[in-house]
Amino acid sequence: MWTSNSMTMGEALLASAMGFMIVFLVLVFLALVITVFAKTLGAAAGKQKAAPAPAAPAVPEKDDSEIVAIVTSVICEELGADPSELSISGIREV
Repeated sequence: MWTSNSMTMGEALLASAMGFMIVFLVLVFLALVITVFAKTLGAAAGKQKAAPAPAAPAVPEKDDSEIVAIVTSVICEELGADPSELSISGIREV
């Protein structure tokens, strides 16, 4: 079949199809191996459940009045407005 210097179109298509088939079968095999490992290791990890971690201590509220003042001044500067015209209800990080 592949004894000549060139391949016919049919032989080239056959070689390409065989290559694609081998790659696809290896990918299916790897997917199955990963699934089996995930189930076996997941079952083993489920048996070794650790005690729940103790609750973290409450974080004290920090004073954000300085940040509110800075944000208010920046907004007033950009809008050209008086601070008494604004009502900032909350600030959150984006």
